[in-house]
Amino acid sequence: MDTYPYAPPPPPLPPQVAVRRWWQHPGLVVGALVVLPPLGIVLAWTSRWERNRKVLATVLAAVWFVLLFFGGGSPEKKPVRGDDRPSKVTVTASASTSASPEPSGPPSLVGKSLQEAGEVASAAGYSVVSHDASEQDARQWDADEWTVCFQTSAGQREGGRPVLDLGVVRVGAPCPAVDGEKIPWPKMPVVTAMTFERAAEALGPIGFRKVEPESAYSDVALPGVADPWKVCFQDPEPGGTVENPQFGTVYLKLAPPDAVCPERPYATLRPAPTP
Repeated sequence: MDTYPYAPPPPPLPPQVAVRRWWQHPGLVVGALVVLPPLGIVLAWTSRWERNRKVLATVLAAVWFVLLFFGGGSPEKKPVRGDDRPSKVTVTASASTSASPEPSGPPSLVGKSLQEAGEVASAAGYSVVSHDASEQDARQWDADEWTVCFQTSAGQREGGRPVLDLGVVRVGAPCPAVDGEKIPWPKMPVVTAMTFERAAEALGPIGFRKVEPESAYSDVALPGVADPWKVCFQDPEPGGTVENPQFGTVYLKLAPPDAVCPERPYATLRPAPTP
């Protein structure tokens, strides 16, 4: 008697695997999409890619095809007319001539502002470099605020213009006797006992920004015209070094011509009587 009344079920068949054709290879499809987009689109839809991937590939290939064959051409070259080419050559030659004129000799730049000196030197065919002519070695960031005191030749740059080295000081400052020495700032003159007009004339060469008159008495108002009032006190004091007078103000305290100077500023000329 058979031990197994029923025969065992047959083993399951292996899953069928779709065979990929040579034209469905991903590398071939991508290459066709780049080189020949219409063929690449056809191959993409016959490939085993997912539908979303096929749609994306179709859109990108179509955009690439439009740009490649309709919008990527070289721009049309404008024909050169007979009157165009000489114009370009003339402008180039003119610019070259103005940029590098043939130097005939260094111009005199002493006394000019650094800004003006650079322009004059450039027009004469020279380049300029600058340095502080005093011992402070300050940088010249604002060329229009410096005055040229010294001028020397600095050789010639390789393949370029000859160079002039300019020693400069701040506008309003006197030039030192020798390049690199201290600036000889003036001393404050004595202007006491002078009338206001004479004092202003004596202070003129110093170069102060302003001379301010004031009354030496607290109970006497200064008139509209300070002269012929006389100077009783001065600030700055006489004998001191005046640095950068172009930024400074002199204060002169004056007394009326018929009054003596007080012992101290802002005294009372006519004190109230004692009750």
